[in-house]
Amino acid sequence: MTTPLDFSQGEKTPLFSHTGEVPGLGPISVQANGDGVAMPKEDQDKRLGVWSTVFFIVTGVMLTLPLPQTFKQAGLVSGILIMLAIAACVSYQAVALGRCWLIITEKYPEKYGHDKLIRRPYPSIALEATGSRVLYYISVIGIDITNYGVGLVDLLISAQSLQCTLFPHAPLTIIHWLLIVTGLMWPCVLLGAPMESWAVGWAGGFGCLFASFLLIVALMTASAGGGMSSDHIVKAGAMVMANATTVMPSVTTPIAHNSTSPAACAVTMDYSDTITFESFGLGFSTLLFAFAGLSLFPTFQHDMKEPKKWPKAALTAYALICSFSIVTAVLGYMTYRGGTLDNILDNIHYPNSAKILAKITSAIFVLVYMANGVVAFIPVTADFEEWFNLGKKFRWPHLLIRTVILWTAMLIAAVKPQFSNFIPLVGSTAIALNNFVFPAWFHLKLNGNNIGLHEKVFNWEILIVGAVGIIAGTYASVLGII
Repeated sequence: MTTPLDFSQGEKTPLFSHTGEVPGLGPISVQANGDGVAMPKEDQDKRLGVWSTVFFIVTGVMLTLPLPQTFKQAGLVSGILIMLAIAACVSYQAVALGRCWLIITEKYPEKYGHDKLIRRPYPSIALEATGSRVLYYISVIGIDITNYGVGLVDLLISAQSLQCTLFPHAPLTIIHWLLIVTGLMWPCVLLGAPMESWAVGWAGGFGCLFASFLLIVALMTASAGGGMSSDHIVKAGAMVMANATTVMPSVTTPIAHNSTSPAACAVTMDYSDTITFESFGLGFSTLLFAFAGLSLFPTFQHDMKEPKKWPKAALTAYALICSFSIVTAVLGYMTYRGGTLDNILDNIHYPNSAKILAKITSAIFVLVYMANGVVAFIPVTADFEEWFNLGKKFRWPHLLIRTVILWTAMLIAAVKPQFSNFIPLVGSTAIALNNFVFPAWFHLKLNGNNIGLHEKVFNWEILIVGAVGIIAGTYASVLGII
């Protein structure tokens, strides 16, 4: 399989080949020749199996570290119900999008046949469902916003994990760690992702699942040990305030109370569990972000050896994601209650065995998120290079575009060094549109005559709830940032 960049080719060849795509975080292909170009035989022989596709989905979708705080924001019972409802809706939407892709591939085999290179499958569904070029480009921009938001969050989580969990005593601020992480990612963004996509999928998927398993074990160990002692709360809170200024109010107040036992500390922190409209909107938007990825699923399906087996891959992946997510969120929230931080790993300081597990887990997540961040930024840079009609040969405009996009994200993160500010905003805008509103609309347009009344009603319910969620979530997210 080819790599995303091949500097030996001429200027007007496609910037990224279809097989240079890294499933899991975005369509990297920018095929200058358009849809309908025949895929090389050697690439057709390297298509994805069901389990490879499952791991690609897990790599791009799974986001466990911020989930315990969503239960603090939305409430335990309501958080579980919302998570299950979102998981069910997204699973259905994944299957529905699969139907839409099969419909247009069968209707227009000369453009979207299984033996063709496809530039952007999801926007292609938008085009064939609505006949609107405007909506095509809206969906392209939405995917770029999603990828940019994912890259920004990955950058922040990596920097915060290095500062607060792996190296809490290092005399470095969050700005220093952002510079370090961005500096490490920069050469990779400039060169593309020099790895085969199946390796990214398997390594990323296994890394996410293994790290999530270790996180669950660490939380169980911490819960059995009383959660977090008052001394550790004081130390952790002081460290975070001094170095990152990202500590939540629920952590600073217990410091003043100087609780003398884990139980007393837990009671002291419960005051911040009050659910408001703003906190509920933030929690809801974060959960939307945690189940993002539908706009990329037609790409995975097109890359499969047997696209008709897409429902099996999608449902298996979401079953894994939902299982790990619910267990992590419930354990994290029940252990730390009102003291739950944006990144649950920052809470785990006691007992020592849980702390060691948290450090190992954090190290794995940092590697996974940095790699994911690189491949999240690459499709954004690719689209900009296509819009400016740059060739494939690497020249100074490529260097400039890739550098500006990555380091602008670093500057945004430095101004607001809390990834909990950006997750709800991206979740309530681009992700809500691409995961709820648009898929339901496309499904009704392409397959509305072939589904029953109850399924039509369900699609309309998803569309309406998604629209309401966009309004409420965006309002709460903007308030949280300003």
